[in-house]
Amino acid sequence: MFDSKVLQLLPFIPDELVVEILSRLPVKSLLKFRCVCKSWLSLISDPYFIKKHLHLSTQSTNFTHHRIILSATTAEFHLKSCSVVSLFNNPSTLCDDLNYPVKNKYRHDGIVGSCNGLLCFAIKGDCVLLWNPSIRVSKKSPPLGNNWRPGCFTAFGLGYDHVSEDYKVVAVFCDPNEFFSESKVKVYSMGTNSWRKIQDFPHGVSPYQNSGKFVSGTLNWAANCSLCSSSLWVIVSLDLHKELYREVLPPDYEKEECSTPTLGVLKGCLCMNYDYKRTHFIVWLMKDYGVRESWVKLVSIPYLPNPEDFPYSGPYCISENGEVLLMFEFDLILYDPKDHSFKYPRIESGKGWFDAEVYVETLVSPVGH
Repeated sequence: MFDSKVLQLLPFIPDELVVEILSRLPVKSLLKFRCVCKSWLSLISDPYFIKKHLHLSTQSTNFTHHRIILSATTAEFHLKSCSVVSLFNNPSTLCDDLNYPVKNKYRHDGIVGSCNGLLCFAIKGDCVLLWNPSIRVSKKSPPLGNNWRPGCFTAFGLGYDHVSEDYKVVAVFCDPNEFFSESKVKVYSMGTNSWRKIQDFPHGVSPYQNSGKFVSGTLNWAANCSLCSSSLWVIVSLDLHKELYREVLPPDYEKEECSTPTLGVLKGCLCMNYDYKRTHFIVWLMKDYGVRESWVKLVSIPYLPNPEDFPYSGPYCISENGEVLLMFEFDLILYDPKDHSFKYPRIESGKGWFDAEVYVETLVSPVGH
């Protein structure tokens, strides 16, 4: 409990300074400090304070508030979480068991993505769960109500509309039976807790990567393309506010020698990853979103043995000194491009991961305020 002498001194600290101090603290501390007094409870629950804390947490370059959620490769659906800073800096890292809100221990729900501390999970392709594990608050969307047939799947994406200040989930309904026809698209608004139809996905294009990647107010999918003369795939971008599509051009890369690329997000930028000749994993980064000339080849990671059996997945994060966090053979590894070395961070009481996603600890609630 708080020292009473400290509390007596608090009135002499200006309110502005209290806000500056508290907004830099971890969420776990802030949840405890809500019990200190009514004014602190009011402050920590205030939308302005939540936005300030969010801004400071997400802009931090040393990942102080960042964690990685891991889905275990066990028969039962187990989720664990550990500190990103610890993975980079310590040989061994403690992890926390997360209490997933949907009680169905034998169904593995897929991680769609994270945005401002909210995690999105796809539940049987028909609805989503928005969950902030840091404050243990969640909300399940209504069902999509699509006409399911064998082989159909839904490609989801989570993002934030800065203009309407609303979190949105986009669902692209893909039917391989009608492979290159228009794919139906619905948008879920956290504010209204409802789905509505928007313009179909561009004709002749179908996402092959299930999760859209959120960058600069847009969701981006790597997609198959039947109508393109120069490529068999494109990057389709959806502006979350205008709800309009456009094509984002990939870099000029060695198409003939590599696998079909996938997309990711690093340092808040769109990235593109692919296997090159099954000897290297190549990562490109788009420094200025939408500007093709801003693509840079970020890193080329040599493969460990048996790449045909176990490709890399990720990358999930890159440290200030350039170390890359990714997954190989169901375990996290670190690659340092400066000396071409690998490290194998050990996670206490956990081994074997099916899925992973980096998220930031925030006070953002999926049920609003």
